[in-house]
Amino acid sequence: MTYHIGEIIYLDENYSDAVAWCDENNATIDEIEPDEKGRKFQIVAIEPYIPTYEDIKQMREEYRKTHIDSKTAERTRRQANGTWTEEDEQAYLALDAEVTAWIEENLPYPEEND
Repeated sequence: MTYHIGEIIYLDENYSDAVAWCDENNATIDEIEPDEKGRKFQIVAIEPYIPTYEDIKQMREEYRKTHIDSKTAERTRRQANGTWTEEDEQAYLALDAEVTAWIEENLPYPEEND
């Protein structure tokens, strides 16, 4: 069965069909005031999540922390004790470039999308 946003349904009238339709169509069902027929529900659209600048900033920081912070700490320790090699530095810079490229592609700030 096909439903539409704003449609009113009752608990005993194809409720589970309406739930399945909502799952496939970015919608949900809100209970509204019952009437003489019983419990009443309305199909409503789910607004898409649009992250704020701060949300994106936090996601970027978390990604970087997860994917490179431990290597950065190792770099600092090994540079301090003189065991960090040129090969280590090249590998670190390649990892940093890979992480940065992923962030820019997958977590762009709004101005980077224009």
